[in-house]
Amino acid sequence: MKLAKFEAGAREVPWTLALCFLAALTEGFDIQSMGVAAPGLASALALSHDQLGPAFSASLLGLLIGSLILGRMSDRMGRKWTLIASMLIFGVFSAATVLAWDTGSLITIRGLAGLGLGGALPNLVALAAEAAAPSRRARMVTLIASGMPFGGAVSAAVALLGWKAVFLVGGAAPLMLAPLMARALPESRRFLQAREDRGGTKASQESIPRILFGGSRLATTVLLWSGLFAALLTLHLMLNWLPTLMISKGVSKDAASFVSLLFNLGGGAGVLVVSALLARGRRAWTLGGLYAGMALSLIALASVNADLAATAIAGFAAGTFISVGPIALYGLAPDYYAVAMRGTGVGTAMAAGRLGAVLGPLLAAPLLNIGAGSSGVLLALTPLVAVGGGATLLLLRRPTVAD
Repeated sequence: MKLAKFEAGAREVPWTLALCFLAALTEGFDIQSMGVAAPGLASALALSHDQLGPAFSASLLGLLIGSLILGRMSDRMGRKWTLIASMLIFGVFSAATVLAWDTGSLITIRGLAGLGLGGALPNLVALAAEAAAPSRRARMVTLIASGMPFGGAVSAAVALLGWKAVFLVGGAAPLMLAPLMARALPESRRFLQAREDRGGTKASQESIPRILFGGSRLATTVLLWSGLFAALLTLHLMLNWLPTLMISKGVSKDAASFVSLLFNLGGGAGVLVVSALLARGRRAWTLGGLYAGMALSLIALASVNADLAATAIAGFAAGTFISVGPIALYGLAPDYYAVAMRGTGVGTAMAAGRLGAVLGPLLAAPLLNIGAGSSGVLLALTPLVAVGGGATLLLLRRPTVAD
């Protein structure tokens, strides 16, 4: 079956992109939820810094596992239903977070929520990538993924209503969106074509190691993993610890939530700018400037004191650059894997990045315990930003696939 047979479904593309954006919005809300709810949650459950770190990382470990399992499943079952199942999982367990009664129950519930969160992102990225024309793919995926920092900003705003409201709203949103997606979201036309071209088989017959490292993909995969690892370690440390770090600088709890809100709004604004620049084809200059901005904004945020105006500006600037790094890589990743293996390739890349996301929240607590302070934690991230930037610029030199 030729792709032309699917062109009648071109009118479905706006639905795909709109629903994927809303899915990214709910994912961003739930990923940010632990960070913005942490001060109130820690007080309610009497959690120390050492106990908060594993609680933060529990959902991220689930994200890693979900990216691996559900990314591979999307190459077998299709993008649409794997995405919907993922949203139902993280919706249920996000809402269930308000029922946690101690550290163990919190870690368990957040780990299960993370499974769904991990499965959602590779599938919505694959759907968006395969709905867009190849020449517009990086820009469209980046725009869709901009829903994540905007969702994080909404989460920070909802946190003003109390920590329980964050998890209840974060659980209700994907549960309400899933039935709409079941009715209105079309399956990827390119996935259906690839399956037809394989004679109706549901997935690539290549093994996972062959998909990731076969042909000329070894260097590509390693560079993509390295860039995502560094970018997500930096981002998730900031998402989870930013309010707490700002409070330790003398900022009030409400002001710290405001800085977190600005961090996410900066990310949304940054994504819009970067997506426009990527559309013009100047990828190396755009991404090189992005990583330089990450390092400079971390230094600026480490240098501010309790002054709210300076902290707010630095927080917005940090979000503008730091939130965009992983999203830009999400936009690039589908270009390096063919349709039949895209769910697996993108999912495992995100899983590699999630290793950084798991380690990020765990890194802050020991640094604080040895007296590094908020500034020391922030400055410790700058070498990782340099590694991520170098890997990303080398990735841009690697060959892409055509589909």
